[in-house]
Amino acid sequence: MEMVLLVAEHSRCDEIRKLLCLGGYAFIRAENEKEARMKILDLQLSLVIVDAMLPGSTAKNVSVFAASQDVDTVLIVPDELASHVALVMRKYGVYVGAANRDSLAAVLNAISVAREKIRKADERNRKLLDRLRNEKLLTEAKCLLAGRRGMSEEEAHCYIERKAMDCRISLADAAMSIVRELS
Repeated sequence: MEMVLLVAEHSRCDEIRKLLCLGGYAFIRAENEKEARMKILDLQLSLVIVDAMLPGSTAKNVSVFAASQDVDTVLIVPDELASHVALVMRKYGVYVGAANRDSLAAVLNAISVAREKIRKADERNRKLLDRLRNEKLLTEAKCLLAGRRGMSEEEAHCYIERKAMDCRISLADAAMSIVRELS
């Protein structure tokens, strides 16, 4: 179950939870900046929700700190301040939502969309890194075959392909075998 840290005074917690309608989350609460910072550092959080009604600049400090720890962070502000505060908090990576159900639902949806885009980008990057590693390995094997056995690049490539087919292994595994053998 994913954990959500709700940073708000005790009297506002139930009110904010009713606005959120989040299912599948375990809520934990912090009432002040020190407690919030400790929980952000100590726990694996999916989301930090901060009530702007905290005293002083505590809400901004906690929001910026949470976002700096790579935790999705939502700052809940009064309706009339939402657009202005959103412009200010954007540079810190903090989402801002007005204190109403529709606004918070839109913010949570935006977070969900961003997470999905990041997941897809990570998957593409992983595939590209695998391809890059395999190409590097293949090139290293070709260079070793060229240097130690006097093969041309084309002959080395054919040799690696043949070894892969004969041993029924991938091209990368065949290249790795050659690198181990000739290094």
